Amino acid sequence: MVVAGAAAFLAASAPMRLLASSPEFSKSSQEWERLKDDVLEYEEIAELIHEYNVTVQNNQYEYNEFIKDYGRTKEDVFDAYRKLADELEASMSGEDGMGMVSDLQLELQAKQLREQADDNLEDSRIYYLNYAQAEASLVLSAQSKFLSYYKSQLELASARQQKKVLENSYTLAQTQLQAGTATQAEVLNAQEAVQEQEKFIAELEQQMENTRQSLIVMCGWKGSDHPQIGDVPEIDLSVIQAIDLEGDQQLALENNYTLQVNKRKLENAKDADNQAKIKKTIASNERQIQLSVSNAWQSLQTARRSYEQAVAQKNLEEQNVNLSAQKWNAGMITRYEYESAQIAAETKEIAAQTALLELKEALETYQWNVNGLASAE
Repeated sequence: MVVAGAAAFLAASAPMRLLASSPEFSKSSQEWERLKDDVLEYEEIAELIHEYNVTVQNNQYEYNEFIKDYGRTKEDVFDAYRKLADELEASMSGEDGMGMVSDLQLELQAKQLREQADDNLEDSRIYYLNYAQAEASLVLSAQSKFLSYYKSQLELASARQQKKVLENSYTLAQTQLQAGTATQAEVLNAQEAVQEQEKFIAELEQQMENTRQSLIVMCGWKGSDHPQIGDVPEIDLSVIQAIDLEGDQQLALENNYTLQVNKRKLENAKDADNQAKIKKTIASNERQIQLSVSNAWQSLQTARRSYEQAVAQKNLEEQNVNLSAQKWNAGMITRYEYESAQIAAETKEIAAQTALLELKEALETYQWNVNGLASAE
């Protein structure tokens, strides 16, 4: 009755959202209000995925059904399979003709169930780990889409800046045509470049909308909804400096979902051949996990250097535009040259912001490698 009450509460207060996975009493009213408002904050993604993502909810249902049907331990699963086999054999008719055909099918199914019982290595813990891994992967994917949404905005801004450059070039070509220093073909080419850029901008706008819809649906809204997308949290660069790669590799071994699953299978395995095979798999998992974390760390360092370089270039371009302003005021350069310098500075600013988002994404990827998602195969 408590869960039913929670469903009614959530349905009344958040009609745009699926019913939450957790009952009302699991969070305070303030926590529910924060999750159910029409704002998608980056820091809320993990909770939103847990409460409202359809895949996560289906996995939770299947996990509960597994426990209901087969129990929690390997022995429970073994007994459930054997019981099903016994029930199939008990339903055999023992008649001739079609009854015999049916009995043969039931006998075959019972035999298969007993073989499954003997070979089974799984239990509820393994199902839980697999579903937890799926949920964590969805959170990482949603975080990536959140950052991609803002990267798309920056790419769109950059494309619009490029359109200004092309429009300036088109205007200049028209002026030169009148002065006899450019051809009609050059003017047409400049005009076509502007039109192609407009087409590219329209494509970027559609891509950004597709990313936005995919993100909000993952977090429980409908694709037609328009929740506010919160700001990207500031990144603490000192966190990157403080990384202990060797220590994180050890943590990654402890946290990795695939490795935990295989270790559980080893605990459940009774056959010596199975045990030997699983031990080899575990050894391979451990090597791959450490390599995956190392690769993620290398990618993070590359992203950090790219960001530092982008900031340096942005600062240099800001100096250039300040100098161009002085020259423009002194009548030493044309308006076209001054506007080109402004656009170049704005482009470098966009590049620095994009590099910061890519650094944020690289850090999240590294941290998720440590927290269980390092590639183990």
